[in-house]
This record gives sequence, C-alpha cells and structure tokens, in this order.
Amino acid sequence: MLKTYIIDGDKGGVGKSLAARALVHHFISKSEEERPKIAVYDADLSNPDVCGEGGLTVDSSLGIIAANLIDLSTENGWIEFAGLISKLTAAAQMSEIRCIVNMPAQIGTRAFDGSISIVNEVLREANATPVWLLSRTQESLRALAYRIRNMPARYEQGLIIKNLFFGSPEKFMLWESDELHQLVADGKWLETELPELNDSLTVMIGRKPFHEVLYKGINSRPLELGYRLALQAWLTKSAAATAVVDRLESIE
Repeated sequence: MLKTYIIDGDKGGVGKSLAARALVHHFISKSEEERPKIAVYDADLSNPDVCGEGGLTVDSSLGIIAANLIDLSTENGWIEFAGLISKLTAAAQMSEIRCIVNMPAQIGTRAFDGSISIVNEVLREANATPVWLLSRTQESLRALAYRIRNMPARYEQGLIIKNLFFGSPEKFMLWESDELHQLVADGKWLETELPELNDSLTVMIGRKPFHEVLYKGINSRPLELGYRLALQAWLTKSAAATAVVDRLESIE
C-alpha cells in the first residue's frame, strides 16, 4: 500500500521541514520487518532543508528509495509528481511505501484553491493525508479552514502538530477554543506535539539527516556528549509525537 503525508502549514517558519525530517526518522527507525520503503520529496525550493544539498539522500539500507526536490507551484510540477506517484503505486503492490512531501510556504493559494486543476486528483491517487503544522496565530487556523473548505475529500482526516517552538501546549489557546478543534473531538483528526530542538543543535545539524548526525557526528567528528544527549532526548520525544501517524493509518 502507498500512503502519502503532505506536510503543510500556513507560512514559512512553522516547522514543516523539521516535522518532515522527524517523520522520516520515525519510519527508518522501525525494525527491518516493520519498516516501509520511504520516498521523500521536498517542494520547498527556496529553502530545501529536507532534500537540499547536504540533506536526505537515497539509502537502500534504510529503505529510502527516493529523496528529491520537486516544484509543486505549477501544473507541470504536479503532472511530474503524478508520474512519480504512478511508479510508487506500482511498487506498492509488492511492499509498503510511505511518501513524505514537504510543501513550500504559502503554497495553498495556488495548490489548494482550484487554480491548478489536477491537484485533488493527484492527491487522491497518492492516498494523501495532510499533516498540519500549527502555530499560535489566527492565520494558521484560517489557512487550515481554507484547505478543508476547498478540498474536503482530502482533508476529512489528518494530523495536527503543535510546534512547541512557539510555546508550551497550553499556549495554543486559539486552537483549543476554535471550532476546528471539533475535528479532533470527532476522532477523524489526531493531534500531537513536536518538541522544541535546542537552538545551538539546530544550527550545528543544519540539513544533515538526524540518523547521520547521531551515528557519524558532523564533519567526521562525533557530537560532544552534551549535544549528543540533547539530540537523543529530542529524537525520543519526537518519535513519540510522529508515531501518531501509525494510529492515523488505522482510522477508517
């Protein structure tokens, strides 16, 4: 089976790339018997922190079968993406495949308003589920409402991620009181929290995949003990957060 996760949010800086990378780490950390094959596409061409230079690459030993940049700001880009999805769907007849797509900032004004006519069809073929990076602003809620209004079939279930970079869970008061929170109460959408990553560690790691930093260090030098422990602690917490997608797949 092919399952695609669209990592989305209202603007740049909400944590989409970090969440995408954490989700990749979740899948590659599974045991070999449970690990799906993973295809990763980074559509944030202005700041490709997932698959840009120094980022994720194909690694058959970890089941990463694709790690590429893709332009989803045009119809031709979505046509190209449909071709990739067709190949993944064929391969998924033999094994489980998870596709992770990191969306660019403010892509919704083009991709989700009907301007690019084939978007809904491509996402249907991809068996896509949205993963929404939530900030504490009203704009974040309104942008999610916009997606749901314009693409109800694709946004009838999904995952809300509170990015704790913006503050502790109780700071997300707008979300808790908004009518959209009923999505979670109804059980179709799930909710989780992405822990904040240490600022110094974030800068040190850059685009480098977490598993490489953990086991190989940076520039062939292992992380200092304190930073290594901080990364291990963050990965443990983020693993608990991203593991929610496993429950999401069981929702009918």
